[in-house]
Amino acid sequence: MSSNHPLESLLRPAVELYTVWICAGCVVLCIWAPWSLALAPSVGITTAAGFAAFVAWRFRQAWVVLRYRRNMRRLPRFALPARKVPLSRRSLWLGKGFKWDAQHTQRLHEAAQPAAKSYVQPSPWYQRARRLEQSMEGGAVGQHIAALLRWDSMLNPVRPLPPVGGRPALHAVEWREHDVWMPLGERVGHTLVEGTTRVGKTRLAEILITQDIRRGDITICFDPKGDADLMMRMYAEAQKAGRGDEFYIFHLGWPDVSCRYNAVGAFRAYPKYRPA
Repeated sequence: MSSNHPLESLLRPAVELYTVWICAGCVVLCIWAPWSLALAPSVGITTAAGFAAFVAWRFRQAWVVLRYRRNMRRLPRFALPARKVPLSRRSLWLGKGFKWDAQHTQRLHEAAQPAAKSYVQPSPWYQRARRLEQSMEGGAVGQHIAALLRWDSMLNPVRPLPPVGGRPALHAVEWREHDVWMPLGERVGHTLVEGTTRVGKTRLAEILITQDIRRGDITICFDPKGDADLMMRMYAEAQKAGRGDEFYIFHLGWPDVSCRYNAVGAFRAYPKYRPA
């Protein structure tokens, strides 16, 4: 299987493993029982090395298929502390991602086919674990069992997906994600971010606002939803950047913490926002 072929077939059994097991058995025979293959011990070692190299090559091909199938059911976990958000004077860091091209479209189309259903949908064991978790919420023992089923560890084969929303297949079609940057000069234009509820639009806004505050730029945020977490994040970043005295909030519903604005008079920013 060549990853450079224009038509791939990654949602399938990893048939390369058959070759791996056979050749691994040949490695064992060549080393410990070369006579069974009519080989001298010295020739058996050389032949075993050749089989081992072939095993490594075929296993690498099998691993591409296995990793692709696994990623179809798992969302990548990516966490970044605020202090580690990259900062540049020339570019804006947007996060991790990749450039979408025709190859990814073909992979996503393949994942939507009925024949790929068993590779894309959660496994039967995963679905049973979620049903069991739901039914075990009552009672002390049941709560412990439910907590064990929710245990977020690689040792738990039925652990739930990260609570971030989204579709795993959109990430699975490309496993080589990298940092995505946008030149600051491009920000003079408009940027539209679309997405349904709880897919990370506000978190993206936090990442962009964090960089703007740290860079020393004047940052103005209009939030019709009134997201308290976003407001607190902006306040915290202003304090960390030593710009706490420049932070103002305007909210008609909270005049005690809102700055005041007189459209026909002078602007006055008092009182400044202080968290409770």
